[in-house]
Amino acid sequence: MSDLPYFVLDPTAHQEDTASKIVFSLERLSHLFRIHWWEQNKETDLSPLQMQILIALRFQPQLHAVSTIARYLELTEATVSDAVRVLNQKAYLEKRPSPEDARRHILSLTPTGTQMAERLALFANQIQAFVETLPHQGTVLESLLLLMASLQQNGFIPLQQMCTTCRHFQRVANGSQPYYCRLLDQPLAIHNLRVHCPEHEAEATG
Repeated sequence: MSDLPYFVLDPTAHQEDTASKIVFSLERLSHLFRIHWWEQNKETDLSPLQMQILIALRFQPQLHAVSTIARYLELTEATVSDAVRVLNQKAYLEKRPSPEDARRHILSLTPTGTQMAERLALFANQIQAFVETLPHQGTVLESLLLLMASLQQNGFIPLQQMCTTCRHFQRVANGSQPYYCRLLDQPLAIHNLRVHCPEHEAEATG
């Protein structure tokens, strides 16, 4: 046996290791989005972080404060605050004092900010067109959600509001509808699983 270390990101070392190939594929896919954000930077003069903030505010308006955006993106409030300041200067978003605490601000997109966010988000629609050609999409979705749940439970990613990390989620012995939502009181087929659910409640720990 070779004493050389094994690295998943070395494609020549994968051989018959399917798990390694999956991890390597995920890294390649994440690179696709990184390239897109930097290409958009040339056209919009916005940093990848500023683009993420615009998209987050457009499609998840409940993330309307620096603190909530920072938790969602797993960044410091200072980093997010700097990006928000630039977006405000460029008239992409507005800040108004919070009615509960005047020291904090509520963030909302301007019409120009909304247009920019939607423009930036269209790239994901292009990727979806290719995903729709894949066979067994439900199996792919299920595997990704289970992987994300495992990564979350082991501290690699922050809390995700998906079915597989929700206290209402239950696995059942049913081939066509193998899951159950106790909140909705109804069985779930694989294609019913949500990546983001507004009714999500984290599983109890400890």
